[in-house]
Amino acid sequence: MRPVLALSAAVAFAVLATGPARSAEHIYSYDAVSDAALALAETGLSFQFQSLPLGGMRLERIIQTGERGSAAIRPASEGALGAGGLRAALGGQTPVGALYEIEPEGDGQAFVGAVCPGAEKAWLVIGSLRRFKNLPIQVVGKDPGALRARHCADLAFSFHSEWVLPPDREPPKPLFADRRFQ
Repeated sequence: MRPVLALSAAVAFAVLATGPARSAEHIYSYDAVSDAALALAETGLSFQFQSLPLGGMRLERIIQTGERGSAAIRPASEGALGAGGLRAALGGQTPVGALYEIEPEGDGQAFVGAVCPGAEKAWLVIGSLRRFKNLPIQVVGKDPGALRARHCADLAFSFHSEWVLPPDREPPKPLFADRRFQ
């Protein structure tokens, strides 16, 4: 029995150790459907993420579809939102998903200002990214000197398309180029 257990442990370790190499990078694009989402990103938003080998995903970046703007995001703790955590920041609403902080580097600070005017920091509660399913997002932000975060907006998006990025991370090229526009 011990050799089988040792072999199982070795296989499990090998799978976990090669996890990042086996992760697939994807982009899901969504069209803005609510008024607040249209005001923020008329062309929609795209979400870059890694599919993890044992299931699940790790969100990494939000890209304004068809534009140059993008912002890195990272999982966040409710403790950063102040007293009462996420439910208090949402004014008692039930959170629709996982909490992510918008990182200030690059276009991140501009994204914070656009999604939550007046806030110095902002977080997104992002619902499940799934093909062919709508995506709800709740936005909370923290104003300078505030003790707790506040609710900024509810955004609604509908699934548009999926991209799988090649290992060299270059953007996808069209399979059938339309030469009329060249």
